[in-house]
Amino acid sequence: MTNLFPAHSLEENVNTLAAYLPNDKLFAAKGLQNTNLRGLLQGLGGELTTLDQTIANTELGLNLLETQDLDFIAAWEVAVGIPNTYFPNTTSLGIEARRNQILIQLRSLGVLTAQDFIDLAALLGIAITIDNGIDMGVFPLVFPLPFFLNPTEARFIMIVNAPTELRPSSFEMTFPITFSSTESSILETLFNILKPAPTKIIFNYIL
Repeated sequence: MTNLFPAHSLEENVNTLAAYLPNDKLFAAKGLQNTNLRGLLQGLGGELTTLDQTIANTELGLNLLETQDLDFIAAWEVAVGIPNTYFPNTTSLGIEARRNQILIQLRSLGVLTAQDFIDLAALLGIAITIDNGIDMGVFPLVFPLPFFLNPTEARFIMIVNAPTELRPSSFEMTFPITFSSTESSILETLFNILKPAPTKIIFNYIL
């Protein structure tokens, strides 16, 4: 990362201050060590150096992708509304896990299209594909078969094809009936919260 506000050394700040003073006899001591004027400039330069470092640290802290400062991570969490329903844990997690939750929360603010949902799942480390109900309701049909009342309903069905290891525990009867438990993965929870109001989601754990 290129720092937009690089911190300067004490000597650089002192010389900058000295450069603003006139080059006459009254200020001749501005460049001489162990003089009162040079000492004054060094005192002021020290304060500028502290300010430089504070600005540089703040710039780095505000960079979510790079900061290692837990105070800035906590500030990011507050800004995006964490903890919440699907990210209830914060301080009990490591900094990388907390950073990832913030990134997912930020990404979820603009989820509109199927590709947006695919990209959001990728932030969770999950590779998925998405089919539309219309695509799944035409011949040749593949299992598991989705059943729709009419073509209009099918258009508002989003079928999320996810890895089999994410399948919630369930009690299965002979094909084709499945009774699923109320357990949900973070993928299901997040998608159901973010989906457009008329859209229904079917999670198909086949990948």
